[in-house]
Amino acid sequence: MPSNRLLILLVFVLIGGCSRDRDSDFPRELPESSLPGVYAGVFPCDGCPGIPTTLWLRADNRFFIRQTYPETDAREASNAYNLGRWRWVAGDRVLVLEGAGPRRTFTRPDRDTLDMRTDSDLEHRLARDTAAPDFSATIRMTGMMRKRGNSAMFTECLTGLVAPVNTGREFTRFLHQYQSVGARDEPTYVELEGRFIWSDDGAPNSLTIERFITVKASGAC
Repeated sequence: MPSNRLLILLVFVLIGGCSRDRDSDFPRELPESSLPGVYAGVFPCDGCPGIPTTLWLRADNRFFIRQTYPETDAREASNAYNLGRWRWVAGDRVLVLEGAGPRRTFTRPDRDTLDMRTDSDLEHRLARDTAAPDFSATIRMTGMMRKRGNSAMFTECLTGLVAPVNTGREFTRFLHQYQSVGARDEPTYVELEGRFIWSDDGAPNSLTIERFITVKASGAC
């Protein structure tokens, strides 16, 4: 009988050990509400020292991402920007970014770390950066512009963010093109390079057009 009790005890120890091993493969579930914030890191790349990357996950499920590509023998240094919407897939425990560029997927090993899934064996890691500045970069965007008198409201296609447009030289260019396509105070598809000015609560306070590109009377988001 003692030998049977010993055997049963060993079985429970083995089962417990296997259970702990399985649990260690999956990080504990973290609330989606803890995701928003700014994350930063340096992604590896072939033939360069790395690509500094900053990701802003907003609480309204929009995101902005900036990547700085260093100068190499084949190209000049440049910045690349993207924006769109993010979602947390609870069943798979992954963060998904969907915007104009390729869809990006991240795992979350802990509260302050994001690991991007890639085909590379090298780590693509971002860590929460509480000291990061506001995201005020100039980004190429598409959206719907509604003119009202001498002012206009801009609705960005990918995020749905809405902001009044600051007047200036590039806004005047928009007005000229808007009139040339025969638009009549109706929402009109536009392409531009601009930057949002953010209020203290993170809402878009206004949009400044840095370079107006085109109006398409028949276009839509």
